[in-house]
Amino acid sequence: MGLSIYRGTRSARLRVTTSDGEVAVVENMEGDKGFRIGFEARRTMDGSPGEFRCTALNLSDEVLGAIDAAQPSRVDDLDKLLAGKQLQSAILADDGSDALAAGFAVVELEAGYDGVVSRIFKAIGVRIETLPTDGDVTQETVIESNEGADGVLSLVAASFEAGTPTFDVVDYLRRVAGLGPGNLTPANFAAVLGDSRLDSPYHSSGGQALARIDEVLKYLDCRWFIDDREIWICARDGVVSPTGALPWVADGPPEEPEPLIGRPRRVDGGYVEMTCFLCPRLRPGRLLRLTPGGLALAEQGLAPSAQAKQRARVPPGLYRMDEVVHRGTTGPGEATTTAKLRPVVLPDLDAGGNQDVKDLLLLAIIMGG
Repeated sequence: MGLSIYRGTRSARLRVTTSDGEVAVVENMEGDKGFRIGFEARRTMDGSPGEFRCTALNLSDEVLGAIDAAQPSRVDDLDKLLAGKQLQSAILADDGSDALAAGFAVVELEAGYDGVVSRIFKAIGVRIETLPTDGDVTQETVIESNEGADGVLSLVAASFEAGTPTFDVVDYLRRVAGLGPGNLTPANFAAVLGDSRLDSPYHSSGGQALARIDEVLKYLDCRWFIDDREIWICARDGVVSPTGALPWVADGPPEEPEPLIGRPRRVDGGYVEMTCFLCPRLRPGRLLRLTPGGLALAEQGLAPSAQAKQRARVPPGLYRMDEVVHRGTTGPGEATTTAKLRPVVLPDLDAGGNQDVKDLLLLAIIMGG
């Protein structure tokens, strides 16, 4: 049984949607009563869709058949799937679903505790393989994300005149790439970049949409990234935004992690690495707050002088999550979330004073108050 010393039983649900809309669900929601599922999902604050790997043991023939049918097995299959698809259409669904109708599997994994689960990862296009292990006693199905699918799906064909709002170009490209809007709205785009417009015509008749998004945005004072098949933008590190935009996604107050496992530590480049119990609500590009109480629990067993040195290296405060890795299994083994953290410098809020007041001020900044 997959137990946690902090929580109850671990829960996981794997959902695979085929090109014809058939849905195969594999789950283990309570007390290890279901298929054994293990996973690792890496979500980053950059232009890649992330990485995902999931294993499931001894699936039924019915489920295996549906999952195996969700991917092309030969080159001819891919040609057949793509035949007649209008991926270059200038009129695309807001959620990017038109660009994903080329026959690739959509895989979603949810995980949590005691039957309450949240999404860990969503992948478009996967590699699926089932092989015998343990002397043919166990059938192990491995599902891995396939970033190469984006090169097939996102075929750009559009022209934009000089003076076109940059938002219109980026919004078109993210739809072609099959990305949801995330926080990419006209209002939020203007809040980050002001009134940004093309200073010359922009034409594209091929290539990957993700590369085109980077082409349009990389010289502007903003940062963009993909998470959970959605596009997100914020201000760029080290650049004073003329609009006062912040270098993180300001869609809520800072998160606090589940109880820490071990002590947070400094890693290369001044970053901090932290591991806690599995916490699906931690997402890249958002703020996380390490509290004095949470750090004190992680420092148990250290002498007072060692605690002071540890606290000097990793003090309480606000950090931006630049990378989040969720790992877990419904069986024996760990279920953890590891985050790569960048310290957030807010002098007006970090210089002592009442923590409740500081949190209110920070929340006002985040929510635009």
